[in-house]
Amino acid sequence: MQHFQRLQQVAGFLTAALECSVYVSPMKPGLTYDELVEFGRLVGIQPGEIGDAMQQVSKTYFGVPMILPDPTKIIGWVAPHIIEEPDFRNFTAFDFWHAAMSESAKANGAALARLDREVVIERAAARGIPRHDMEVALGIDILCANVIDKDGVIVPARGKLAWPSISEQRKGGGVFGAPRRNENRARAFPLVKDIIQRRTDGRPRYAEPLDAFTDGLDGLGYGHFKVWWAQMVSQLRQTDPETTPVAVLVLAAALVEGCLTFVVKHGRGLGVGVFGSKDFDEDPRRWKIETLVNGAAAGQKDAILDNRDKQRVETLVASRQRIHAGRMLSEFPGGVPDLRPEEAREAKAIADMLVRRVLDWLELHSAAK
Repeated sequence: MQHFQRLQQVAGFLTAALECSVYVSPMKPGLTYDELVEFGRLVGIQPGEIGDAMQQVSKTYFGVPMILPDPTKIIGWVAPHIIEEPDFRNFTAFDFWHAAMSESAKANGAALARLDREVVIERAAARGIPRHDMEVALGIDILCANVIDKDGVIVPARGKLAWPSISEQRKGGGVFGAPRRNENRARAFPLVKDIIQRRTDGRPRYAEPLDAFTDGLDGLGYGHFKVWWAQMVSQLRQTDPETTPVAVLVLAAALVEGCLTFVVKHGRGLGVGVFGSKDFDEDPRRWKIETLVNGAAAGQKDAILDNRDKQRVETLVASRQRIHAGRMLSEFPGGVPDLRPEEAREAKAIADMLVRRVLDWLELHSAAK
């Protein structure tokens, strides 16, 4: 009996740790086995006890890099009318996702209901709902198999579209009793947060530069363009180089042009020669992408782009001009060459590289702003 009680206690702690990983890192939830062992060390659980309890904690853990929580083991996820404290969820965020999906279903039909993840998150942020809270709500809905994330496109799982929102469930079922303290969750959260934060030690500065630049717009004074940027990034990711290479090329060039446009003011304010051309004294609508690229390569040691990177971006700019029929008629009177899928894939890579260079440059020059 004593061993059984200890096993239940260990399972409760491990479940709380995996649950808290969603609240800390909702888009990359879960813990590795080594991280669970470290968590156990901090709370007095031995590695052997962890192995014995794992069957009660996670549906799958052998041979997988990240151990995910089993939603059926987390009472607040399956029974939202039961209140436990502390609660790291924002129910307004859950309702926002639910309302957005419902509107998509009304407009397109249940079978075609879908949402652009980043666009919805930025719209929620514009209404005062923190981005992290939106990611937590989405992460939980994914783990509970209510929705599916297909490379940034959120679609409802089969049979889940008609489910009521969390607020409706709590209102209809009533709040069950007084809030109760979840000591395992309260103790686990700061420990798991510290463990996850340590993952970044020595790692590359930016894993996904196109996403990171969304947040960078705030510091540049263009936070109100976040939805625009998120939509462009989302569209680029959904566009297939094999079937629509021209669309990929155009979207990649638009992101390059947009990223450089948003950093012109900052670069000129530094007084280091980047974007120092008088062309940028004119209205932004008159700025040409070729001038933006030249401006980003100016400033010598303070330049955003070195000569090699500049040449890569210039190949993208030149290819993008195929959208101008008059220019193609002039440059290729015998007919413009076909655009190959590998050129479209390279366009995506160039956009990613350019934004990464801008982010690195902004970090180096933030103190001089």
